[in-house]
Amino acid sequence: MDVDDIRQFSAELLSMLIQASASLTTIQGIEVGFFDWIPLNKAITAGELSRQMGYDISRVERWLRFALAVGFVMKSDSGYTLTLKGSLLRRGTPAPDLLGLYHMVSYFTKAVPYSKDAYQKGAGLDSITQLKISRDYIPRVASQLSRASAECFKWAGLTTGHTILDLGCGEGSVLRETIKACPGVSATGIDLNLQTLDLGKRKNAEVGLQDQIELRVGDVTNLSGIKDGSFDWVSSFNVLPYLPINKRDAFLREMIRISRYGVFFNQVIANNIATLSVDVLLSTLFTDFSGFFTEAEADEFLQRVKIKHYAFMPIIQQESRMVIMFTSKNDVPLNRIPGLSDADREKLGKEKVNTAKDLLLKDPAALGKLGIDVQTLRASAIKLLFP
Repeated sequence: MDVDDIRQFSAELLSMLIQASASLTTIQGIEVGFFDWIPLNKAITAGELSRQMGYDISRVERWLRFALAVGFVMKSDSGYTLTLKGSLLRRGTPAPDLLGLYHMVSYFTKAVPYSKDAYQKGAGLDSITQLKISRDYIPRVASQLSRASAECFKWAGLTTGHTILDLGCGEGSVLRETIKACPGVSATGIDLNLQTLDLGKRKNAEVGLQDQIELRVGDVTNLSGIKDGSFDWVSSFNVLPYLPINKRDAFLREMIRISRYGVFFNQVIANNIATLSVDVLLSTLFTDFSGFFTEAEADEFLQRVKIKHYAFMPIIQQESRMVIMFTSKNDVPLNRIPGLSDADREKLGKEKVNTAKDLLLKDPAALGKLGIDVQTLRASAIKLLFP
């Protein structure tokens, strides 16, 4: 191997390992509570922090030196103060996905020493260790995903009086955000994990949504007990990667069967370092993890169900895309939408928008450039399609 190549690749690998070390040191700070104990608005000395937390002073000082170097704290003659950057890792953070990521990585860290067993036995550590590694793991839908999903539901046509079923609902974060975005919606969630459902019921009660959200125990791979068209909308997030690959098509068809108007689900695409690495680690943790999609697999999956009207909305850094499918057979030609002039209808026709569903799936920004009142038109189309 060429000497220059060795130097280049060694530098790349060293940078990667240093980043991993810094990440673990940050996670350690969250775990031991430094981000919550260091004040934002007044200084605290290392000695005061050590006494208040009951920690060894030399270790506290070492961690503070690291925190200062990466910008988590500022130092003055009076001591240390948490920076805005550091405050994002406190409890109650305005960016809760960061703590959700910490939660996930902490389980990955536990899993690494057992990785050889997982590879040799072809099973996840939940099986190999009799849940010792994963029994306390509660899958968390990212709050960013929950909020983005709720806004997407509203954008697609979910409105007051409609019903929605969330399959694999976990602790119900998507449904709570949905009720906030669309008051008056009746929401139901199904999940097999009793622990997550109990947590979700407590959270629903805390925010006064216990009467609007029903959480049920159930197996999302067996929906035969639910009648056709039982719910206006059906959603499912982060469930497909845990289904056997040969059962994914049937699951989507069942979602379509029990919906009246449409379905929502996400596809995680293994197309960058983050998703490729998480794909490996999740397979180490969980026996039932069947993997993320490649881009080709994701597209083929949609084509097989032969639904004409669907669209994508990127959710998290392009690696997870929201799929919106309109499943009802009815559609409405543009001339039935109240208030649409002949001139505007002609403009829309040039953009290949000929029906109400075409209108709902078209990028509103693109239509806005045509000088059309997109918001009013969309509201009229939604009333016609989804009464």
